[in-house]
Formats: sequence, C-alpha cells, structure tokens
Amino acid sequence: MKDTVVPGLSIETRRGFIVLTLPAQISWQNYAGIREGVSRALSLAAGSAGAPAAGGAPRGRRRTCVVIDFGDAVLLDAAGLVLLARAETRAQLLGCPLRAVVPALSAHVRRALHLTGLAQLVPVFPDVAAATATPVPAGTARDADTTHVLDAIRALHPGDAGLTPTPPAPSELMITTTEAGDGDHTVVHLSGVLDEVTVPRLGETLTTLVEGNLRHLMVRMHERLGIRCDPLPILLGIRWRVAAEGGCLALPALPARLREIIDREGLGSVFTGCRSIEDRLLGAEQPV
Repeated sequence: MKDTVVPGLSIETRRGFIVLTLPAQISWQNYAGIREGVSRALSLAAGSAGAPAAGGAPRGRRRTCVVIDFGDAVLLDAAGLVLLARAETRAQLLGCPLRAVVPALSAHVRRALHLTGLAQLVPVFPDVAAATATPVPAGTARDADTTHVLDAIRALHPGDAGLTPTPPAPSELMITTTEAGDGDHTVVHLSGVLDEVTVPRLGETLTTLVEGNLRHLMVRMHERLGIRCDPLPILLGIRWRVAAEGGCLALPALPARLREIIDREGLGSVFTGCRSIEDRLLGAEQPV
C-alpha cells in the first residue's frame, strides 16, 4: 500500500516479511512522515506476531521481521541515520527483528552505518531479495543500546540542525519523587514544561534513580504539563534499562498529546507497571 503523505514511501509484505521502502530523498523535511511509516510497519509486525511478552519478544509465534529498504535513497542530512537508530529501539521493545537494505553501490550510506555502529545493531543486506531470503534466527531479541550510536551520529554531523536544535526560551520543569506505598515503586511527579532543555534533566533524574537501585518507577505527569518535544527516546531508554533487570517504567494518566504519540507508535503496552500498581494508586485517588 502506498503512503499518501510521503511520496515514494510504501509498505508491503514479501515472504512473510514486512518491507518498508523509503523515498528517494531523506531529510528532516520529510522525517516525521517517514517515521510514522516506520511506526506503522513495526505495529503491523508486532500485531502479526502476537502480543509481546514481558521481556519484549512475542510468545509462541514466529517473530515477524521488518525490512527498511533504503534502496537508492539519498541521505541529505543525519535524518536517515537517526531514523534507523530510533527504529531499532522501538523494534527491540516490540520484539520485532529489524533489517536494512542498502545497495553495495551506496557506499556513503554503508560507510555511515559502519562509522556510527548502526551496522552492528541492524543487519544490512544488499537488496530486498537477500533480506527476505535469510531466515530470522530463533530466540529472543538481543539487548541494544543506541546511545553510543546517536553520539556517533552527532559526531559525524556536528553542524546538523536536526541534531543540535536552538534552545528555546528558558523553561521550568518541577521534578519530585515519592514512595508509592508498596515498598517497591517510586513515583516521579512532573509539572511545568517538557522541551529540548528540560527533557535531558528528566533523563538525568531517572538515570540517577536507576543507578540508586530503584528499578520500579512510575512517572506521573501533571494534567497541565506542557509537551513541546517528544520525550519518548528518554523514556524508552530508561524503560529498556529497568526492564532488563526485572523492573518497570509506568506512565499512568498521560497528557492527551503524549498519549496520542504513544498510541501512534504502538507502545501502549510497553509502559505498564508490574503487579497492577497503577490500578491500586489510581483507585486510591478516587473519592469515597
């Protein structure tokens, strides 16, 4: 089926693989539309493979692989590399193997994948036929951390405006923590504004909590919390880290805008707390 927003973007099924063909040019100008196409392909793969288990991989059914076909696409900036790095993070969480197709003639793209470490996270094939002919290995998806990859992309594109946005006017984010009352969970309360300046502060706070051996976290956002940028990369990174150690990162009572983003990405089941802690806390807040 053809995408109606980004010309040249298409999704189809070949040999049981979901193949996403990218447009001829990839840049920050069409990044958002392509990113939605990637999310749609991953959602289709996750749906066809069954619901993910707690560790991320689907239970009892063959994992459906998503192939991102760069074909003869020209990378006008760092957008294509960031797209693949973000897709790998989401694919790991959904338990969907991810592959990339980059023709041998696209030497500059292949070089960028190797320089940034992306080629070590996402298997690269010369064409779609080869990518769909190679069986998907059995077993669960491996842990992958794209943090070093994103740092390498920034180093490769130091002047890229898409990676180094101009900070907006100073903003505030109030972060407080409380115990959930069950002896395990820690609640992180947010109010103010989440933007390019304050989201890193949120990441630093959550990282400090995790390094302090707090593995069960709940991030509660005030209903009037301003959402000026996508905090998912930070939240996904923390969630993947705590889940690897048997913990959880729950996001109850999300602001409408962030809920829309998470639903669009098909990540609603990822940010759930263990032992129904959300239901207990939300029920405790209801008037008697």
